[in-house]
Amino acid sequence: MMIDRFVPRRLVGCLVFGLAVLALSGCRGDATADLKGFRVDVAMAPTPPVMGPNRVVLTLSDPGGAPVLDASVTLEGTMAHAGMVPVIREAEPDGAGRYRSDDFEFTMGGDWILLVHVILPDGRKGTLRRDTRVVAPRDPSR
Repeated sequence: MMIDRFVPRRLVGCLVFGLAVLALSGCRGDATADLKGFRVDVAMAPTPPVMGPNRVVLTLSDPGGAPVLDASVTLEGTMAHAGMVPVIREAEPDGAGRYRSDDFEFTMGGDWILLVHVILPDGRKGTLRRDTRVVAPRDPSR
């Protein structure tokens, strides 16, 4: 009889814990609070990105749509699994709110997380996360 009363409590506890985990995972947005309202567009060439050097171009706009000039932008790529050394590059200003890195090197194919770290001209900082799949380069002989 004691087991019958204990099982429903344990089951309810597990359900509450599971719902809390789901709720918290749904709260994570693409950008941190200081970038809310700002628009960060990310483009890569080639598309899809390949192992080796890639060009990454960001366009940063304020909430009114005006280009953000004089920001500091750092790109950080990490594999979705642990154990890989991250790739970090500074994105250079390219005019009209664009920032680019021509040598962002994905070291292997697979699932990557691209983090765009931005320091706005007024000192606010924020990070944008973009999940990216990197493929092996095409064999030109085929």
